[in-house]
Amino acid sequence: MYRVMVVEDEPDEARRLMDLIERYGKARSLSFQVVWYASALEMSSDKSHYDLLLLDIDLPGINGMEAAQLLRVYDDVTPIIFVTNLAQYAISGYEVGATGFIVKPATFGNLRLNLDRAMRQIRQSASRSISVSTSDGLRVIAIGEIVWIEIKGHHITVHLEGNDQIESYGTLSQIEKDLEDAPVLRITKSFLVNMDKVRRVRGNTLQLVTGEELPISRARKREIVDTITDYLGGR
Repeated sequence: MYRVMVVEDEPDEARRLMDLIERYGKARSLSFQVVWYASALEMSSDKSHYDLLLLDIDLPGINGMEAAQLLRVYDDVTPIIFVTNLAQYAISGYEVGATGFIVKPATFGNLRLNLDRAMRQIRQSASRSISVSTSDGLRVIAIGEIVWIEIKGHHITVHLEGNDQIESYGTLSQIEKDLEDAPVLRITKSFLVNMDKVRRVRGNTLQLVTGEELPISRARKREIVDTITDYLGGR
């Protein structure tokens, strides 16, 4: 299921968008959970993770372009489709990495083209993402950047490419739920690895593309090796 946020201050237009998204889902055999907000303020108060944002530009208070700029401070991953009758904003939209534009009133043809583009973007592993809570607030991370995750109690360290890391907090069960459709595998009680970042398995250790070697659960070694082999072979 894909989670979509619609930010639109006109109720009729919001209902139109949600009906069109439902129609698109049936046409493409996809499932969407859609949440609607009428302002950027309501949008900013929702700290949940969404796969896609449909954002009206002409909003009261903080307009949609300003809201997108604020979003990109901590999230440069989530696709944004602007919904607007203000065509002159198109160039500014590319400054925040807009995936597309829908001119009001929305039509199924226009929405379909934009959602097809967004879904291709979402399905690319580098564009799929999770959100984690840090001391500085919510942080959205592209799954393609994750190498491995270490969990000690409720303390989580997400190791990224380039030897960067993010300190967070939460539970193993929540992390696994957030990553259930991603190529991420638990190899011990404390370690999750991105199978796209596995270089080789040697003995009871697993070597990652960044050079780290992590231990593998002895009790689950056959299962882990088979899972990685099947994934890498299938890819």
